[in-house]
Amino acid sequence: MDEKLTFYQLSSEVANEVLERVEAFNRGRTRERGAYVISLATAYRPYYALWRIFPDSDIPLFIRTLAVTFDVAAERAMKLLQNCNVVLSVADNAVFERCYGLTDDVIPFGKYKGKRLAEIYYLAPSYVLWLANKFTPDTRRYDHLIELAKQFAYVHFELTVQKRQISSVSRFVGNKGDKLKDLSLTVLNIRLQVDTYKPDFYVDQNILAADRDGNRFTFLVKAAGQSLTPKALHCRSRKINRQEVLHLLSAKVMGHYESHGVRYTRLGYVKIQSV
Repeated sequence: MDEKLTFYQLSSEVANEVLERVEAFNRGRTRERGAYVISLATAYRPYYALWRIFPDSDIPLFIRTLAVTFDVAAERAMKLLQNCNVVLSVADNAVFERCYGLTDDVIPFGKYKGKRLAEIYYLAPSYVLWLANKFTPDTRRYDHLIELAKQFAYVHFELTVQKRQISSVSRFVGNKGDKLKDLSLTVLNIRLQVDTYKPDFYVDQNILAADRDGNRFTFLVKAAGQSLTPKALHCRSRKINRQEVLHLLSAKVMGHYESHGVRYTRLGYVKIQSV
């Protein structure tokens, strides 16, 4: 755990566990366009919040409150950022304290008069997008407000863009037929898949995972036995979870493919280290 972080009413064990999950989540993500940051709870502000820090701006952008517990806050932040390639960090609330008293993001006109942009974005993001892209004021007094709205529009794009549009740092690993050893992969997604070569319901797990460098891998975790339904694993099958780190003792490169600019290495004969 980072010694510079001060956790309010939270044990170091729990904090360490959540920070490790955040670290695993960040594999393959970039800081080139800044970062999203979780601000820590304090005695005076007993909640965790999400901020966006842009590299060309001195003032962090408040996005929303997350939760009153660190684990739930981190889970919600990672869910929000699942389609985004920007890193997620954690910082003391002192970093953001100067931002709470600012009023330059308060709308002085219209149906949302008196409300902050973050609040409006949470309730009606289309209105903030209108401010950013179509609002044409007759005075320059609203220039800074429009710039803030454009920052929210950028956040909206990052949080809602489809996965196929994400720029990826993934590269092909190995050549077809190569044997890879000692891979540590973080699970990004799991899809249940029925083995069509068998007459009954043998439900496999189709895994999408990434290594520390962001390279994407796909492989199957075969069913341990027959299931009663195509929507459930066999009772003896090892259930794989998102953000779980799998240690592959060995695997064979079966091929490579590219989809929407993202490169994938397809693995077979996968041997996973037992828990």
